[in-house]
Amino acid sequence: MKRTILLLTAAMSLMLAVAQTGDLPRSTPAEQGLSAMAVNQFVDSLMALPDTEIHHAMVVRHGHVVAEVHPAPFRDQDAHTLYSASKTFVALAVGLAIADNRLRLDDRVAAIVPDLLPDTVSEALAQITIRNLLTMSSGITPDWNMRNLTTQWTRTWLSKPVGKPGGQLLYDSMSTYLLSVVVQRVTGQTVLQLLAHRIFQPMHIAEVDWEISPEGCCTGGWGLRLQAESLAKVGLLMLQRGQWQGLQLVPEEWIDQMTQPHINYADATGQAPSDGNQGYGYQLWRCKWPTAYRMDGAFGQYVVVDTASDMVVVILGRSGRGHDELACIWNQLMPGVNHTDKADGKAQKRLVTTCSQATLPMPQGKNRSPQWTNADFKLQKPNAENIDLIKVYRNGQQMTLRIYYSDGHDETIDMGYHHWAYSHLSGEPPYSIGARGRFAGLRHNFDVAAAYAWTTPTTLTAQLHYVNWISATTLTLDTQAASVTIHHNYGRPTTIPCTIVRQ
Repeated sequence: MKRTILLLTAAMSLMLAVAQTGDLPRSTPAEQGLSAMAVNQFVDSLMALPDTEIHHAMVVRHGHVVAEVHPAPFRDQDAHTLYSASKTFVALAVGLAIADNRLRLDDRVAAIVPDLLPDTVSEALAQITIRNLLTMSSGITPDWNMRNLTTQWTRTWLSKPVGKPGGQLLYDSMSTYLLSVVVQRVTGQTVLQLLAHRIFQPMHIAEVDWEISPEGCCTGGWGLRLQAESLAKVGLLMLQRGQWQGLQLVPEEWIDQMTQPHINYADATGQAPSDGNQGYGYQLWRCKWPTAYRMDGAFGQYVVVDTASDMVVVILGRSGRGHDELACIWNQLMPGVNHTDKADGKAQKRLVTTCSQATLPMPQGKNRSPQWTNADFKLQKPNAENIDLIKVYRNGQQMTLRIYYSDGHDETIDMGYHHWAYSHLSGEPPYSIGARGRFAGLRHNFDVAAAYAWTTPTTLTAQLHYVNWISATTLTLDTQAASVTIHHNYGRPTTIPCTIVRQ
């Protein structure tokens, strides 16, 4: 009997994991009063943006997913790191702590973390409140490199000079991190534990993790990893003022406060208002579109909520043109609200085809080199990538990379020709953030998808996408120049000389 119960429990857990995607009802744009042609134009415009990789995009209207695209090699089940879009979730946790009478907006931060204060506490430091942290107006000048240099984040940040709290908006992830520390102090739970119990579990969101700081708290201002559909759910929760399937998970009043503009960037440029200066709420931004607000993370991680159209739009990817992505919503998608027409049937077929066949670019060239098959590339040491050796060899109809790192671990990555091959990583993907203890707290279930081509008889190009993360790497192995060029999609390429041994 006990074994039967365990098997049933395991089966139910598996069902929950599988059902993480597909929870929201699906519909067509026309059925929800949205032009399929406009949705087509929105998807086309996103995919056509230069310097942009779209990993996931979803459009939800009246609670129904009316369009979603997960360009290969990305899949609907792949979680994605959110960078600063994580901040909004910290504000939700603060609202829960306030609702439980464990915290107030005007509570002084110094009174909550007295053991982490500097020896001398200035009057300005003593005045910083929870409200100041929520609105990025602590008065402490941002220091984005600090987290890379020390493990004592809170004490170091609070030891910095403090200007006038409540004055200028000084956008800084450490303000959000300190909110995470505060929530953990007053509730006895990490932000993730609190949200999991109060919000994620009732909403059937289980595929979630969050980086943990060297001080044992959720990093707050970054580091949350979620699936696109889970983000759409949370967008709906906010659109519905904290209500989910008849349950009031977050107080209505708190959602109203979060989404109002409380502070503004000074706009001395004289230019037309942009999405960057419409006002900041509690850890989220108001939008240029007057009835919309958004979660917003580096490289284009967006959850846009528009109250007037009853719509949520999720965009995840790697972009250097974030505000152009938002413009695709305002210029292509929004004009289609309540404007269905006779052409929608044809447009719907095209939308289905576009979304189902979307793929990111693969290297173009030959399947084989007339001069090379297997080779070892011994990289010059030391190098910034901490790679000692890259082995390249044919594996049936595919090719395989085996990368040996200076720390002793290695990765085996299969590569497809004109298709994506998937491999599981034993270690961690490349990451643009260099914070101390990065990746701590995350489940190490990282996957990589890879494709290759011989772009010349002596040059092998491999495209690697870390599909349940965000980063991508282009490897160019040049046998003629005896070099390996490594280009991560958040930085500049690095070329490393090497010695090549033909196998």
